[in-house]
Amino acid sequence: MPPSRLKPIRRLAAIGLAALCGCQPAPAIKVGFIGDLSERVSELAIDGHDGAQLAVETLNARAGQRYELRLHDNAHPGPQAGDAIDAAVDEGDAFAVGPMISVEAKALAAEATQRHLVLISPSANTDELRGIDDYFFRIVPSAGQGAEQLAQIAIAHGLRTAAIMVDGRNLGYSEAFARTFTSRFEALGGSVGGVTHDSGVQNPDYAKMSAALLSTHPQVVLLVCSAPDAALVAQQLHRLDPRLQLEVAAWAANLKLLQLGGRAVEGALVLQALDVDSQAPAYLDFRQRYIARFGNDPSQAAVFSYQAVMVGATGLQHKTDYQSLRDALRVPGQWPGLQQPIVFDRFGDSTSRFRLSVVRDGRFAMLPA
Repeated sequence: MPPSRLKPIRRLAAIGLAALCGCQPAPAIKVGFIGDLSERVSELAIDGHDGAQLAVETLNARAGQRYELRLHDNAHPGPQAGDAIDAAVDEGDAFAVGPMISVEAKALAAEATQRHLVLISPSANTDELRGIDDYFFRIVPSAGQGAEQLAQIAIAHGLRTAAIMVDGRNLGYSEAFARTFTSRFEALGGSVGGVTHDSGVQNPDYAKMSAALLSTHPQVVLLVCSAPDAALVAQQLHRLDPRLQLEVAAWAANLKLLQLGGRAVEGALVLQALDVDSQAPAYLDFRQRYIARFGNDPSQAAVFSYQAVMVGATGLQHKTDYQSLRDALRVPGQWPGLQQPIVFDRFGDSTSRFRLSVVRDGRFAMLPA
């Protein structure tokens, strides 16, 4: 066939190939989830993963870009702390949600910064990572302000002597929280008799820890640990001194504290990063869909993981061709939240504040802001 007669055929073939390529869906944006799903503190990671999964399903129910959640189980504490970051980067994740606890965040934040991977943590809020120019963002407020709030309310209730239990597996969070509480409590005229460490063994001696906490005859005991540990220590403390006032850090503010603690946690003052009584339409819609999907109420870890995915996805949608995701998230402004807008400072730290609740009739009752 003469070359002149081949040109129209080639042109039509090229048009057909272009049309075929144009019909192919764009590849899904990969979102990493980094969390420890194997330890006693894994309830945070499990709830967080569920929240992140619902966020991805919500995004995929909309027209347009699709998303894929990829799990990177970060064995805690693990000798190769950076493996999860390497996996997320090497597999092409656009950003990663997590880690869930501060000891992991301390190990991973520097590695993520070195690999230029944006980490958006739902719940790791040690003060040791505040004010650092890195790739680490967090949805939850820094822990120090919550420790000060608990110290202030204890003094306001006339409680002048305290003891503290801290979790030995997450010292970057728990020890810093205890130090800030102690500093504020003593500045207001109180006295901290001592700090008892949960050694981090698989089966702690809760009776022994409780006896150590009560050895200085405190009026209030602050529990800075996971919900199961807080509940089981509370059971022992209630048996030994039922009049004792308990205060609980936000780490343990979930249903397991209520379910395992029972009557022993009635009257406990519990720090909340979440308003459990919120009537915000976006939160109520999320809560309804979460219960339908997973069969239980969402914990703060689930809520903040959902928000972390949504913040990252919104950042990707709004960033310009000349911006990285990190740069887009650090532009002054607000990001979508279920109860209130999320605002980062220039270091990626949340500017929101904690709320206080009291355990009443087996549920968290929010106190006035």
